Amino acid sequence: MEYLEIKDLTFQYAGSNNLVLDNLSLSITQGEFILICGTSGSGKSTLLKLLKPQLAPNGKQTGTIYLNNKSIDALPADFSTGKIGYVMQNPENQIVTESVWQELAFGLENLGTPPSEIKSRIAEMVNFLGIEELLEHQTSELSGGQMQLLNLTSVLLMKPDILILDEPTTQLDPITSQKFIDLIVRLNREMGLTILLVEHSLESVFALADQVIILDDGQVIFAGEPRSISNGMKKNKNVDRFVYSLPSAVQIYLNSSVDDDCPLTVVEGKRFLARYFPSRSFLQKETLTKKKMVKSIQLKNCWFRYEKKSRDILAGIDFEVYTGEIFSLVGGNGSGKTTLLKVIAGILDCYHGKLSLFEQSFKKNKGVVGYLPQESQMLFLKDSVIEEYKMYLQSQNVAEEDQKIRIKNVTTLLDLTKILTQHPLDLSGGECQRAALGKLLLTDSKILLLDEPTKGIDNFGKKQLIKLLKELSKQGKTILVVTHDLDFAAELSDRCGLLFQNKLVTTAEPTAFFSHHTFYTTAASRISRDNFEGLVTTEQVIKACRLVKGASDEPRRD
Repeated sequence: MEYLEIKDLTFQYAGSNNLVLDNLSLSITQGEFILICGTSGSGKSTLLKLLKPQLAPNGKQTGTIYLNNKSIDALPADFSTGKIGYVMQNPENQIVTESVWQELAFGLENLGTPPSEIKSRIAEMVNFLGIEELLEHQTSELSGGQMQLLNLTSVLLMKPDILILDEPTTQLDPITSQKFIDLIVRLNREMGLTILLVEHSLESVFALADQVIILDDGQVIFAGEPRSISNGMKKNKNVDRFVYSLPSAVQIYLNSSVDDDCPLTVVEGKRFLARYFPSRSFLQKETLTKKKMVKSIQLKNCWFRYEKKSRDILAGIDFEVYTGEIFSLVGGNGSGKTTLLKVIAGILDCYHGKLSLFEQSFKKNKGVVGYLPQESQMLFLKDSVIEEYKMYLQSQNVAEEDQKIRIKNVTTLLDLTKILTQHPLDLSGGECQRAALGKLLLTDSKILLLDEPTKGIDNFGKKQLIKLLKELSKQGKTILVVTHDLDFAAELSDRCGLLFQNKLVTTAEPTAFFSHHTFYTTAASRISRDNFEGLVTTEQVIKACRLVKGASDEPRRD
């Protein structure tokens, strides 16, 4: 028997007739790095929670789970608490104390570990991870990346045998995310930890996994080593939706006619292009359609701090977004992106400077703004999505017949039919995000402020979201997005901006923005720079390759 053995696992949430997991079986060897991926709602997060008894959701379960030859249900509570480490999607949800030192000691204290051993373990782990500077901080002062690193440290102090991570980088900026993944790999390679990682963003982790497991509708549809799975997909026409989630190098290969081993990484992708597209090609740049230059959002010399004697989060921000424009803000954790959105939404007030909406004061136009926060579950108070929608429209004094029309339109637009009757807390991250966006679209807000709207959404879902947002833009809605997803920003935006040290340091349209950055750029740009000028999305590179080869047929995914 393998170290972790799952046999015929089936699960459905209480009150639901839908199977989230359907006779799922897996075998995992001790010390393996396992990457679990799949579309939103495919059962990934539910599977992980069932592997941690303390987090197992309420519902009907059949099948068996064995950890090291023992049924997971029969494990002593203190054993499963310490030996099965779990890091959640949202860093702040896992933190329970006010100071970093208390947080590190909390789990060990609950297990009855002697104080002297607690200090020794913390000292060793803190030095290993290089986080000494965090020890004197309050947990409320930490950035998202620091919180997630703290959560990981707290779990590692329990000396787990298996480490489970549910989209741990979803709220981290690209640079912090890469550092976090590097650390996970190091824990696997140097400490022999068995790693189970669920991720939607596969660019940094796909090639590192010993085994990739792909779920769809609660079943395993692929399992194997990354390159063998990628090569196999070349011949399989039934995985088009999932192909969008693969690394850029793999997507470029799968859309080519080249019969060779599949490249997995940026380096291998560059070599692939150099081998099969050796001459540098300069493609004509697309001409952007200029938006009508009416300012819908304008900030002039805006300053903000949370407390009178604290540091400035925004320092003299000058910023304009135009009617019908889609503008994406990127930047490091703690750079002020979410704060800026909250200022524009009227949730926070600058202590100096001016905010205008459609060249009028905010007070005269506050009803035109719709705001989607990072924590989309905060928007739900009722026991089902449909109840939430009805209550919200009733509070807006919308007539009952008009309510039905609006709900039907939003449900169709965002493919929400299957989840309308479900409790919001039972939804996957991507489903909850779509449901929250649906609530936002029930109104006719002229300005949409979206904070990490792709969180928990697979890449195919992101493509659908991009189509939706672009259609809303054509209808004249102004859309301001805060995102760590650079591929999403590159494909979606009319302009992008980088926040750094409390200021907006650069703005440009996507081609210029991502072509000239080294780290805040896309994998597609890194792969193609030596062969093609100004290509920043995977779709653009695929199209360029086909044009250079003189292919007349369309890419298979289109």
